[in-house]
Amino acid sequence: MSAMPEYVRQEIDLDPEDWNEFSSVTHDAVDEIVTYLSTVRERPVWQPPPNDVIERLRSKLPENPSPLRNVFEQFKRDVLPYPTGNIHPRFWSWVSGTGNATGVLADMLAAGMNSLNLGFDNSAPVRVELQVLEWFRTLFGFPAETSGLFVSGGSMGNLVGLAVARTARAGYDVRKLGVNPPGQPRLVVYTSTEAHSSVQKAVEIMGMGADGLRHLPVNSDYQIDVDALHTQIHRDLNDGLKPIAIVASAGAVNTGALDPLNKLADIAQEHDLWLHVDGAFGALAAVVEEKPDDLVGLERADSIAFDFHKWLHQTYNAGCVLIKNESAHRDTFTLNPSYLTKLDAGVAAGPINFSALGIQLSRSFAALRVWMSIKTLGFGKFRKVIEQNIEQARYLNDLVENNAKLELLAPTTLNIVNYRFNPGELSESQLETLNQRLLVALQVQGIAAPSSTQLKGKFSIRVSITNHRSRREDFDLLVRESLRIGGELLTGINQDA
Repeated sequence: MSAMPEYVRQEIDLDPEDWNEFSSVTHDAVDEIVTYLSTVRERPVWQPPPNDVIERLRSKLPENPSPLRNVFEQFKRDVLPYPTGNIHPRFWSWVSGTGNATGVLADMLAAGMNSLNLGFDNSAPVRVELQVLEWFRTLFGFPAETSGLFVSGGSMGNLVGLAVARTARAGYDVRKLGVNPPGQPRLVVYTSTEAHSSVQKAVEIMGMGADGLRHLPVNSDYQIDVDALHTQIHRDLNDGLKPIAIVASAGAVNTGALDPLNKLADIAQEHDLWLHVDGAFGALAAVVEEKPDDLVGLERADSIAFDFHKWLHQTYNAGCVLIKNESAHRDTFTLNPSYLTKLDAGVAAGPINFSALGIQLSRSFAALRVWMSIKTLGFGKFRKVIEQNIEQARYLNDLVENNAKLELLAPTTLNIVNYRFNPGELSESQLETLNQRLLVALQVQGIAAPSSTQLKGKFSIRVSITNHRSRREDFDLLVRESLRIGGELLTGINQDA
């Protein structure tokens, strides 16, 4: 027998060689991030990484070790100063959560535990996740038999919800036969032109094709046109198609618009359709004391997707989907390989198999962030922050409406304000150029970070307020700087003309 190679005889692990040094660096890292969070208002909202930083972040695969202290120092120099910026009080791009300090601690603790969270692993983290799901099932008024699942975010939540809708409403065994098999009518899903792109992605991924999704027009408030929906459903039925689901937006991504959920629930009930609500951020407005009228009826939905990492201010990423019909949920995803057998005792004797409710098997302990922050701060404080953001959106709305050089481009339904600088006597092309430059200047100068969209062919500066650090003074500054920069840029526009 040949001699055993040296590298085989010397067994190794990946633990630190010096735990004291690891502890020292870890404590310094905690201090660094606490300072980073507590001084966030003192920094620019955003700044691009310089070329020398970009070059340093390009390197060959390191085969040999480096001291942890050195790697941490590079992180402080080359990574930490150049984030997306969404923890800053004046970051209002897309729909971005700000996180919270307790969640940072929870992430460190969860990473240290490194739990699998399979569900059938008999562990405390599984019970924490089930507790959080139960809290939100109750908050949204869903029945006790509701099933739920932590997912990566609203996009995955929409995919899971629509996959269950397909199983429940297709009228044949989709898992066995596939979608739209010979002899069966083509399946159709309905949503509005304002729906999030993840809805179309979900329909395409499920094999229904983009033609299987009907984008209905919206009214002046950017809500789905209910009459157009009625008409399209009847047209499709007459054409021999099979309508299966309506996807409502609770907080449309462009404007924050809320589709009329009670009316859509009535239509779904009339035609035996599944009602899925994409409530990535807006569904959480249902938990405030005076919830918007159009969120009445949320409890009638068959499924809801929403994000903890948006308006509940959890660190990324953590989303959720709730589904009333637990059996349809399990029928959509359950497989029973022998290596995942649940036992009556031991490690594999946990209460639930999460992989029977979604795509993932191994899953992070994201629920700890939600559990710890709610227990630490109390859910009442989260309610107040949501209310505060809605009030701030109304405040900014009024600032825009009361200034002759600013133009509101959409109704402010919830927490998103769309505006542009419009001093008058400019063409639409000039206004688009001017406002694109204005937006970039706000970002590059580190003043504020709204995002943009197109509304009825007009370029809009879009301010999405899911930020617990924002204050009214920040919106005063945004308006003041928009007028200043807009005026400066106007001179260039006029010269170009």
